[in-house]
Amino acid sequence: MSLTDEAVAAATLVCLPQMTPARLRTLLAHRGALSALEEIRAGKAEAILQIAQERSRVVDFIKLANLWKKHSDPEPIRRRLQQRRTQVWLSDRADYPIVDDLPSRPAVLLGEGSNHEQLKGPRVAIVGTRSATPHGLADARELGNYLANAGVVVISGLAIGIDAAAHEGVLEAGGVAIGVVATGLDVVYPRRHELLYQRVRNSGVIISEQGFGVGPRRGLFPIRNRIIAALADVVIVMEATIKGGARITAQYALEYGRTVMAVPGSRRNAAAAGTNALIADGAHPLIEWSDVLLALGLSSATSPRALSPDRPPPSKAGRALLLALGGEAATTDQLISRSGLTISATALALRELERHHWVVRAQGAIWPQ
Repeated sequence: MSLTDEAVAAATLVCLPQMTPARLRTLLAHRGALSALEEIRAGKAEAILQIAQERSRVVDFIKLANLWKKHSDPEPIRRRLQQRRTQVWLSDRADYPIVDDLPSRPAVLLGEGSNHEQLKGPRVAIVGTRSATPHGLADARELGNYLANAGVVVISGLAIGIDAAAHEGVLEAGGVAIGVVATGLDVVYPRRHELLYQRVRNSGVIISEQGFGVGPRRGLFPIRNRIIAALADVVIVMEATIKGGARITAQYALEYGRTVMAVPGSRRNAAAAGTNALIADGAHPLIEWSDVLLALGLSSATSPRALSPDRPPPSKAGRALLLALGGEAATTDQLISRSGLTISATALALRELERHHWVVRAQGAIWPQ
């Protein structure tokens, strides 16, 4: 992989301590990557910060300038980029993956993976809560699988919950996944997703605006969400709380003129409060997965086959319990009361339904699948 001096300089600036998106945009707008790095290495960071109008906001201005100079050697960054095969995208270059000149789009993006070219295809973001219900996880996985089979690239944030389920569905179908992270590309967060990170790298690409070594910080996740929204043609919210990060992503998407779709849920489901509110505010309710293809301008005739697993039909008692569930979660006591079955008959029928994947037990309840 060939790296230009400008790309290396830009990546070096990204990796400077206490670099922020606003500072980086100002540096590149007024100096360009090579000139800005040269001035920092020459100890002239004060002039750069004055251009960025940072002087009044930096507590120890001289200390920051000296810190930048200390870490401004581009050669260690060049070697790291080459070893990791990291792609560097500058916002004023033709290969930059966000085509629109959106407000506050990152001046520089870093990416690692095997499928950078797939960034040019139709792209859908699937986002939602970390505290997803089994229904939400199943829907995210199924939709990711469906879109991958239709040739759509799926974007998410590699977080626990909806994000991970969507990526898993894409990977099961052999599709292309894009993970947008709020850490450096060399930091896996959450740690439990180390294998998922590697699978996404092998399938598509992982993208970040943060420098190497940057760990998870609360303030970085909301600003990361603007990248997810900017990369997508359509943003789908599966399950979301009223104030969660998925709502932030949806708000950015609306500001950027993207189509926002939301999967409606029961008013009894706290994890659906955000999606229902989005629909009330004008987001498109997503009922059929094929509606996503229509939103992308693709023919629904290219939709993949229905994703229903092979399973034997339920027994009479099993059908009674599925009817009692009514498509929503319920406790065992509620099912006994609604179905009129005895305790033993209910227990036997539930075991049968679980064995054949008609229901799943989670969060102290029985959930239909």
